[in-house]
This record gives sequence, structure tokens and C-alpha cells, in this order.
Amino acid sequence: MTRRAHTTPAQPKIEQQNAVAVARKAQVKVKTSSRPKPEPAPVPSPTTLKAPSGKLSILLDHVVQPVGATIDELADATGWQRHTIRAAFSRLRQRGFPIAFAIDPDGRKAYRLDPKEG
Repeated sequence: MTRRAHTTPAQPKIEQQNAVAVARKAQVKVKTSSRPKPEPAPVPSPTTLKAPSGKLSILLDHVVQPVGATIDELADATGWQRHTIRAAFSRLRQRGFPIAFAIDPDGRKAYRLDPKEG
């Protein structure tokens, strides 16, 4: 059995004028948008916020109290797991509710509405 040698096809010769035309086509044009960027929506204050319903309202009812609510109290009230409650607080903060985490002098860790932010 004999082996055949692989040959590569010959490259076509490009004339100088064609090389310039190919180089021009290869340049990438950057399009600029003439439309202005939309401005972010203003964050509403807590007094004008629409109160959520369902279990989110249960969370807010507990957090509004002056002593606030611990994560265990909120888990008992809603039946949610701790990470779910923290995620709900994250979404409520995005909606504009100033929920803060505070540690009392006696060591109690509680979530409550932060009047400084509202």
C-alpha cells in the first residue's frame, strides 16, 4: 500500500487593486444610535407605595412593628424558608420599601422598616 502525499490547493494571486478592495470590506463599521438612552424610573417613596398582598403583606405587617421581626418569626408566619424571606426582602427593597437589618443591644437580630431611609 502506498501513501499519497497531500497537496494543498494553490492560493489564487490577488492583484494589488483587489487587495485594497478586500481590505476595505474587512473594515468594521460601528453604528451609533441616534436614540437617546431611557432615563431610569424614579424610586417611589414608601408613603406612595402600593402595599403588596399575600405573604408579602404578612412580612410587611411584622416588619412595621417597632421591635421588628426575626427571621424565625417570619418563617413561622409565612411557612417560607429563611433564604426565601431574604429574597422577598430584596425584592421589597427594589420596590422602595426601606427594610433594614438591625441587632438590638440584647443581641436580638431583627428586620424592621428603616425610618431614616423612608
